[in-house]
Amino acid sequence: MSDQESKNLQVFTSGSLRLTILKRDPVPTKALSGRNVWTLMLPTAPIRVFTGEDHEEGVVPRGSLALFLPGFGHTLKRHQADTPFGYTALELEGPFPEPMLTILQHPPRRWQEQSFTALRSQSLKQLFTIFTQEMIHPDGLQLMTRELFLILFGAELGRLSEKEEVGRFPYRLNRSVLQLVLDHMEAHLGAKNSVPDLAKLARCTPDHFIRLFREATSATPHQYLIERRLQRAVQLLSDGERPSDVATTLGFYDASAFTRAFKTRFGVPPSQYAQEAYDRQFNRKS
Repeated sequence: MSDQESKNLQVFTSGSLRLTILKRDPVPTKALSGRNVWTLMLPTAPIRVFTGEDHEEGVVPRGSLALFLPGFGHTLKRHQADTPFGYTALELEGPFPEPMLTILQHPPRRWQEQSFTALRSQSLKQLFTIFTQEMIHPDGLQLMTRELFLILFGAELGRLSEKEEVGRFPYRLNRSVLQLVLDHMEAHLGAKNSVPDLAKLARCTPDHFIRLFREATSATPHQYLIERRLQRAVQLLSDGERPSDVATTLGFYDASAFTRAFKTRFGVPPSQYAQEAYDRQFNRKS
């Protein structure tokens, strides 16, 4: 990194915590650690937040402390083309002490909807500012100071989350969001449909998505996907498709895995079902 870059970007670490201070955008690659972690950010100017290349999540106002959820691949852009931004960002990686652990595992629904939230608390902002100044100190940061910060920050975060939402979890997925996920799975039955990818569609963390999906459908995402694949297999076999081709089309590991799943669900192997379907159609024609 050049002298100019080092003046524009400073990085400090203490245990599992990583502090990044960027004086002016654009955000260099070195500023993005690539770790799947919670991040606190205090910008010097408004920042537009995106997930992926073009999905805008919202704006972090100037001077607002924001909490970014992990796993969304955030990118940052200027809110106004002629207004550069900088920021102070603290990446948080466990293990976390209580009560912070509970808060991060079960964030309020509103925090999940945009994959980040502006924390409306002057106490949290002051605590963040004091702690990051300690991390920059030449003498470094003591373990006790780090743990105390996480405990105090967790306590304040807990009080804020209780104001945000009485229940930590939404009781169900929003109907339109659930339909979006189901439509995606239906259109890509032969694809992997990984939980992290589906959770991004639902705007929540993977663990929360599994819980909420089960509450909405009485099945895990994997169980639902297998059931829909098997139902589609019945249709394809009835249309004359070969079992081996159906297994490939619907994303089963191999033909034997498809056979086991089909026989468990319907009581006969797919080859027998296909033959019986053919015989039924032949008899109708004759």
